[in-house]
Amino acid sequence: MIGPHIEGLLMHGEESLMVCVNDVATVRTENNLLHALLVLSSVGYNSIPVLDHNTHIAGKISMPMIINGVLKDDDYDWNLLSERKVKDVMDSSVRILSTEAQFEDILHMLVDQNYLCVADKEGVFRGIITRKAILKRINYMAHEFERIYDVRLKEEYRPRVQDDYPSENFAHGSELLSGWVD
Repeated sequence: MIGPHIEGLLMHGEESLMVCVNDVATVRTENNLLHALLVLSSVGYNSIPVLDHNTHIAGKISMPMIINGVLKDDDYDWNLLSERKVKDVMDSSVRILSTEAQFEDILHMLVDQNYLCVADKEGVFRGIITRKAILKRINYMAHEFERIYDVRLKEEYRPRVQDDYPSENFAHGSELLSGWVD
């Protein structure tokens, strides 16, 4: 469970945590692969959401999926870009986040994803939450928490914290960066 003070700081921000649907590059299941290729290359993202005709999240598509979609008999048939549909090659196993999701759920789901698709109760796509937005919030919290709150270490944790994180090493980052290779 995330404590209320931490969650309060993580939820604080001038920008919305969610990028609204109108600001998200998407393609439709019925678009051809050429259209998806053009959209992906123009926005510069690794993948984008795929929506059906009811604006429900159907999946996501990436450049490798498109390229693999035109592979035919160990060769690429580039004519397939205009013939094949997005629904033929997309990844339909996309985890969808509810608009009512808890912040802790968002954090857990973003560990392995660059973004999460958000849908309302009816399943209509509402936007995305990006890992970048969460990291910006964590950065804010890391810099502001002790400025805003008086923090004290509980006695039962004092020996463990002092042994695990010697302040002279941690402050200079040597523990944190040990094993770093250029």
